[in-house]
Amino acid sequence: MPFRLNEIFTTVTSNPTHSGNYIEIEPCEDLKPYIRCFWGTRHRRAVIITNEKNKIWVNPDICMDIMVTGNPDLNSTGSHFCGVNNFSYSADENDCFCFGIRFYAWSAVLFADEVMNGVLNAFLDADAYFSGFARELNEKLFDAESIYERKVIAEKFLLHRLNTKRENPDVMNSIYCIINNNGKVGVDELSNYCVISKRQLERRFAEYTGVSPKQMINLIRYQLLWQECLKYHFNVLDAVEKFGYYDQSHLIREFKKYHGMSINNAIGNVSHFYNTKPHF
Repeated sequence: MPFRLNEIFTTVTSNPTHSGNYIEIEPCEDLKPYIRCFWGTRHRRAVIITNEKNKIWVNPDICMDIMVTGNPDLNSTGSHFCGVNNFSYSADENDCFCFGIRFYAWSAVLFADEVMNGVLNAFLDADAYFSGFARELNEKLFDAESIYERKVIAEKFLLHRLNTKRENPDVMNSIYCIINNNGKVGVDELSNYCVISKRQLERRFAEYTGVSPKQMINLIRYQLLWQECLKYHFNVLDAVEKFGYYDQSHLIREFKKYHGMSINNAIGNVSHFYNTKPHF
């Protein structure tokens, strides 16, 4: 691929549990440019105590997920595909089995049968984009003894499906430009950078990422800002300059739009809701 974007940019995801039953696992070397992580429950069942600290807080991480869930009591499984989210939300934990494959937004298409048009905030059957997934993997993943065995099963499936010929250089070059400029770039600049029209760029982003170039710019800038907020010496005025916001009010509004709460509240809730460092 033109750029190994994972080497210059990663995403900060929420930590859906504090019961010790959730884990994220790093993919093998061949999948690192495309897969953010594998994630899920360590065990088939966890003892969940319902209270505010056990809420799941999910923030926009510019990723797409295949999520396999199962009910140990009913011995039933299901699999879904989740597109990029552009908002945060809260949910309750439950004691069901769960295993996930987290793709970077720009790489899910390399494993899928379909282009990514219309997957923004979508929650669909996995087979709609990854034919045969449920038949091939649902039971195998549910029956595996550990999340590490599930990782091996999933990697075999993904390596077989990986099609790097589907990668679009204009999309990849644009995302590199956005990251390299801390989100301080416009769609016109990306169009000129790739030497294609804005309409062509819009169409390619929709097909390969499910979001528009403008949405991708804003989401990456939000992610970079959130990671900046997690640093010990965060300064909002420095962040305005670094990430190209008009002023402090603009930064605060944009952060709350995506994060669902103010910066002060978000930082204050880190210890309750977030893994500020991936647990690999």
